[in-house]
Amino acid sequence: MCAKQQQTLLPTRAAHGRLHRNRDAVAWPFSTLCRVSGPSLFQMTFTAALWVAVFGKCGPPPAIPNALPASDVNRTDYESHTTLKYECLPGYSRGISRMMVYCKPSGEWDISVSCARKHCQHPGYLDNGYVNIKSSAFGSQLEFGCREGFILVGSSTSFCEVQGKGVAWSNPLPECVVVKCGPPPDISNGKHSGTEDFYPYAQGVSYTCDPNFRLVGSRFIGCTVVNETVPVWSSSPPTCEKIICSQPNILHGVIVSGYKATYTHKDSVTLACLNGTVLRGRHIIQCQGDGSWSSLPTCEFDCDLPPAIAHGYYTSRVYYKTTLVTYKCDEGYRLVGKAVISCSFSRWKGTAPWCKALCQKPEIGNGTLSDEKDQYDESENVTIQCDSGFAMLGSQSITCSENGTWYPEVPRCERVKPLSAASNLHLFQEASKDLKPEFTGNKTMQHVPNSHDLKMALEIYKLTLEVELLQLQIQKEKHTDREL
Repeated sequence: MCAKQQQTLLPTRAAHGRLHRNRDAVAWPFSTLCRVSGPSLFQMTFTAALWVAVFGKCGPPPAIPNALPASDVNRTDYESHTTLKYECLPGYSRGISRMMVYCKPSGEWDISVSCARKHCQHPGYLDNGYVNIKSSAFGSQLEFGCREGFILVGSSTSFCEVQGKGVAWSNPLPECVVVKCGPPPDISNGKHSGTEDFYPYAQGVSYTCDPNFRLVGSRFIGCTVVNETVPVWSSSPPTCEKIICSQPNILHGVIVSGYKATYTHKDSVTLACLNGTVLRGRHIIQCQGDGSWSSLPTCEFDCDLPPAIAHGYYTSRVYYKTTLVTYKCDEGYRLVGKAVISCSFSRWKGTAPWCKALCQKPEIGNGTLSDEKDQYDESENVTIQCDSGFAMLGSQSITCSENGTWYPEVPRCERVKPLSAASNLHLFQEASKDLKPEFTGNKTMQHVPNSHDLKMALEIYKLTLEVELLQLQIQKEKHTDREL
């Protein structure tokens, strides 16, 4: 083995060896080791292993957030047990640490460096304004603003930055000053109510126009602010325009005095109507301040007012030389006749219609109507007939009255409970007590003066027969009872 001159690794600084980078060992000629044997060889092997563990090296200084080495370092490796000091970057301060790194024998850096952001002092309070601050740490930003009616003089923002050896706000505290507008703008043919050189926020002025001019636009403007920095008036001022009325134009009418090509404020004219028409309204009109005429009259054909109708109304329109009147009825009434009449050359053509009341169909339970329909006209009669086994309570005949209700009241059909022959006879006798003797029996026909009495006599005669029939039924029932 010794003859092959192979190499082995031993940690030593012998003259015949060479030290390499971190954890590299010494290259010794194997021939030299071949001359060593026994305990000496064991000692050298143990020493080599211990040397690598004790004398390891660290690489370049570690990169630490917000900190740098205190001195320039351009080396690429450091002996174990080496200590390097660090400093915090501007804007940061030392935390709880030794601010140094240590090269451990294992070749690793032991770091004890901590840097935290510095904080700016509170900027103070802004009169008539506010400070919007979320953090005062290095690098943060705050904002300034003013209350309504004030404008900001100075910067609206500030940053916490490095100044000297510490940190401070980049801009000083601004000011909030009262909004003031200059004099309001003047207008032609008018004036404003202001007399001051400056106007505070929300204060305003009003404008008026000279005689014969009218105001176009808003009468009032006020002092306000734009973007919280620029005082301005709320809107442009109004303008004053000369008041001009157009030529008055009336159908079938003419101007008899005061005619002009152009009419201005308070000019007046006198009007008249053509023959066959009558002026309705004032014959003198005046040019108003808004450029319109006072109430214009009309020239209508000389007809009396159209006749009014009960429970209805009318509307009228003029078509050239004819006035048309249209009638309508109130709710619950029906128009009878032609709805439109006209007036031409001072004469009405046609007869005014009238409004008839409408009654709704009467609700009859257990009975029928003589004429079935949804609505009935005023004065229309209806007869009610109850179903078999039901008796009528009320009048059998009812009439639609002028107020849209039935008269008499709508009757009812009530179920009749069957009675024995004796009970029917008793009821009939009670109902016939007031009948006169001359209206009984066959002699009734000799005393009938009219159709109503004839009908009554026939009914009484019918009842007489029914009484006799009832008596026979009673006798029959008694006879049956005896046999039983």
